[in-house]
Amino acid sequence: MIRTIFILISIVGLLTVGCSTAPDTSTPKYDSTRLTESIYVIFGPNQLPSPVNKGFMNNPGFVITTDGVVLIDPGSSSATGDSVANEIKKQTDKPVVAIINSHVHGDHWLGNGGVLKHFPDAVIYAHQEMINRSKAGAGEDWIKLMNDLTNGAIAGTKPVIPNHALKDGEVITVGSTRFRIHHTGQAHTDGDLMVEVVDQKVFFLGDVVLHGRLARMDDGNFKGNIAAIDRALKSGARIYVPGHGPSGDKSIPLAYRGYLETVYNTVSSLYDQDISDYEMKPVVDSKMGPYRQWGLYNDELGRHISLCYLQVEQDAF
Repeated sequence: MIRTIFILISIVGLLTVGCSTAPDTSTPKYDSTRLTESIYVIFGPNQLPSPVNKGFMNNPGFVITTDGVVLIDPGSSSATGDSVANEIKKQTDKPVVAIINSHVHGDHWLGNGGVLKHFPDAVIYAHQEMINRSKAGAGEDWIKLMNDLTNGAIAGTKPVIPNHALKDGEVITVGSTRFRIHHTGQAHTDGDLMVEVVDQKVFFLGDVVLHGRLARMDDGNFKGNIAAIDRALKSGARIYVPGHGPSGDKSIPLAYRGYLETVYNTVSSLYDQDISDYEMKPVVDSKMGPYRQWGLYNDELGRHISLCYLQVEQDAF
């Protein structure tokens, strides 16, 4: 986790150089997009945290059931959670009864506290590995990182750690709506949860899938991430919601799977030819086609090759 944080700081540290103004912690206003009769998503900017977006960059989703609202990934700060809660109140008078955090990266769950100010009885769910990491200080690390990158825009945010663990295959029923939980092992992190809204055929992917930009893979595993996407595709969902970027049909997870598979297969082939990781980038880059236009491509490709090389090497023994 610390390695991930230092890498992110090194890439976008210039955003905060020279910023001497007081932090802007005002509550932003977010509008939701209706995906189905009862499912909404607030699509965040598909970019890194900055003073402009105040750290908000993910896709909070909420499902209105007969017995309350289930919220998935309320965002990166108390202010974000507050704004998400206000948007939910615009769509329904039902309370949030459950919050599901998809993984440990703070841009997805540091909004828990802001939501609880409005709905204090909501239960917060996550995978046990995410809970363990949060208790070990991941929340505080992410708050420091986000404040550094946003000129203090998430000042006052406190980590509110999930209090209920979920396992692969569990089904939560709220009212008449069923939520099936998927965890396939280490993918983007070791504690990823994907959430299938069974009866409406909508699948929330967390950061197992991004669309339009590349993800950090320092906590992840290429083969494991591909396996998680394959699980999602087997669901037969009609709508897939990535952790960042636009939602859509199965072309969304297939696109990200294509990137991961191209990196893994090419690195694996070159490894078998005794080519070192630092020599691989031109060959891998030549196979990337439209992915070259994705956000963070130039920043992440070399790092992905190095990480993938280590995983291929480990798989060989």
